[in-house]
Amino acid sequence: MSPTTSARALAAVASGYTLSWVSPPSNLHYLHWFAFIPLLWALDPKDRKLNFRLGYLSGFTAVFFLFFWLARTIDIFSNIPLWLSSLVVVLFALVWGLPYGVLATFIGPIRLHFPRAWILLFPSCWVGIELLWPSLFPYYQGVGQYRTPYIWQLASVFGAYGLTWLILAVNCAFVALLQEPRRPAIPLAVGALWFINLGFGWWRFNAVEAELSAAPVARVSILQQGITMVERLEDLRRDHGKTAFNSWVKLTEQLKGQELDLVVWPEGAVPFNPHQGKAAEVMGKIATAGNFNFLVGGGTSEPSPDEPKRRLHWNSTYLFDRSGKVSGRYDKMVPLPFGEYLPWPLGFLRNYIEGPGNFRAGNTPYVFQTDRFSFTVPICYEAILEDQMRRLSDGDVFVNITNDGWFGDTDAPHQHAMLSAAYAVELGRPMLRIGYTGISMVVEPHGVIREETQPYTDVAKVVELRVATYNTPYRTWGRAFPWVCALISLAAVFRSRRALAANPAPPVTDPPAPT
Repeated sequence: MSPTTSARALAAVASGYTLSWVSPPSNLHYLHWFAFIPLLWALDPKDRKLNFRLGYLSGFTAVFFLFFWLARTIDIFSNIPLWLSSLVVVLFALVWGLPYGVLATFIGPIRLHFPRAWILLFPSCWVGIELLWPSLFPYYQGVGQYRTPYIWQLASVFGAYGLTWLILAVNCAFVALLQEPRRPAIPLAVGALWFINLGFGWWRFNAVEAELSAAPVARVSILQQGITMVERLEDLRRDHGKTAFNSWVKLTEQLKGQELDLVVWPEGAVPFNPHQGKAAEVMGKIATAGNFNFLVGGGTSEPSPDEPKRRLHWNSTYLFDRSGKVSGRYDKMVPLPFGEYLPWPLGFLRNYIEGPGNFRAGNTPYVFQTDRFSFTVPICYEAILEDQMRRLSDGDVFVNITNDGWFGDTDAPHQHAMLSAAYAVELGRPMLRIGYTGISMVVEPHGVIREETQPYTDVAKVVELRVATYNTPYRTWGRAFPWVCALISLAAVFRSRRALAANPAPPVTDPPAPT
């Protein structure tokens, strides 16, 4: 007996909701290997319209629960009330849940035309959609395995896309075994692939760990504050950020007397030009007195060369060397849409809503140099964008600075940290992540996360950073694997659709009446 439409809908919702538990801070990563089973069970290979609706429902559920933190952020930092910001999340889920519906329509033709190979082809379709579908917050399924070191090593070869493929293949294999237990060959082959990947992960993890054990060690700071963004904005209105600036100075003083190579203040720690006036003098003295390199996140404001009365703004970071002089500056190249600027053609909304900034984009992927190592500084949103992280992968270390205080005590800082941490393994560079209010941590090139902090806690400590870089296959090959998946899936869908068009299913007719 086939399941009812209501049962299918409940199964689709169950899959979508389960995906929200795979994501941090829950991190129930083992659920990923079973999360899609209810949805795949519910799909009917012969009913593409029903499949689209079920897939769309599952995608809407997943996106809504994963990104509901958007509603709280909009409510706190704009003049849009919570009920209306919740509707914004509904609209967001309606848009970004659509790929799930599209994918669900693929499975029918593919299963009918490739009754066994669909277990391998459908995961390729999913990878292809992840590659080609535009996304404001790139959230690949495979990233959910970032805390399983042996499994996660596959990202060094194929990126998170490789884990996406494996996760979907395992789910498809389970469904195939349930529905066709007499045809176990391909499901068992997928199981073998899972164990082969586990063995590869064990080998690579231990090989990288052996090299890291002999690598040079840099002593770096982790500094963060428990202040909320609302308190910080009140401080800006009251005394133009002087209180916040002094709080960072006092926090840094707790490191006095310790040998340090690099001290880092996060994004937005200095709300005025760090390279000018009293601020530059104070920070230069801090670097000289402590005998360390000093990286400072802050805004840059300069008069426009065309209109001196008009000021231009950048989200920047500056490096003061051990002598107290500014030795480099990087301007964020990819400002956050709707946060740091309103994209065209929505600029007119600035007259009606509060919150979005008006920052310009930098144009140079600057590499900072110290006497011990080189590093680049992906700022906040940049650390989850693959193209930008590749541009910034020429240093020895990623130093990711961010201010996730804008998101409040929600899932967002945890998700942001996860998406950033992925690139340490993918691109073979250790990462020092410093959040204004957390999450701060060290991520090593084999994915080990050390010194992780809790959001909204005061932290002032010195940690060791093992500096070793790896030219991973993924950094070399780029997106070759997802492009191959996309081409294979397009060919499979095209061929199956043509076959169905040439040989349509016979119409369903009533049985003849008994004589």
